[in-house]
Order: sequence, then structure tokens, then C-alpha cells
Amino acid sequence: MLNENKVKMMTKMAIYEKNEGKRMIRTAKYFKGDFIAFGVLKTLIATTFAFFIVVVMYALCNAEGLVQDINSMDYVALGRKVALYYVLMVAVFAVISGFVYNFQYEKSRKGLKRYFSRLNKLERFYNGQKKN
Repeated sequence: MLNENKVKMMTKMAIYEKNEGKRMIRTAKYFKGDFIAFGVLKTLIATTFAFFIVVVMYALCNAEGLVQDINSMDYVALGRKVALYYVLMVAVFAVISGFVYNFQYEKSRKGLKRYFSRLNKLERFYNGQKKN
């Protein structure tokens, strides 16, 4: 004989595992600090690539003006300006990604708590059936 509550609970757990559970169970493998640090590191690498792409695009779009001013340009000041923009961009994206990955970790922990409470409830149900 099937118990309707047990079937509903198992269906909810299967849907959770299929949709959100994969990502959240992957998140559970990390400590909070490690998860956030790894996410920030991925963001910094992506930000660095994006910055260099933007710099190359700017140089290609303004190639004629750069070639005309090549002898009169102050390369040290230009390097400092580019480095300052890079540091500012990296800092902004690192802070934002830190908040985002912290939020994702906390959200996944709450979801995992619900999942494990349902799992414990299901285990108690099975243990109760074995006794009967």
C-alpha cells in the first residue's frame, strides 16, 4: 500500500535534486570562505580578459589618432592611467562578486537544510515502517 505523503515527499526531493540540487550539492563541498574566494578568483580572471579585450578594441578604434601622436605621447602617464583603470575595474568586480557568491552560498545552505530535513523525515518514516 502506498502512502500519499511519502510519495509527495519523494517527488519534491527528486524535483529538487534534478533542478537546484546539483548546484547546491556542489556548493556544499566547499567551506564558505573557499567558495567565495574561488568565485572571486574566477571573476578576477574573467575581468582581466575583459579589460584587455576592451583595451585592444579601444586601440583598434583609435588607431589613426594613436599613430599620429606616437612620438608626442607620454607612455608612463598612459601606463599609469591604464593601470589605474584596471585596478579600479578589478576592485569593483571583486567586491560585487564577493557579495554575489556569499549570497549564493547562503541560499544553497538554506536549500540544503530543507533537503536534509526532508531526507531525515523520510528516513524516520521508513524506520517507523520497519518497526511495524
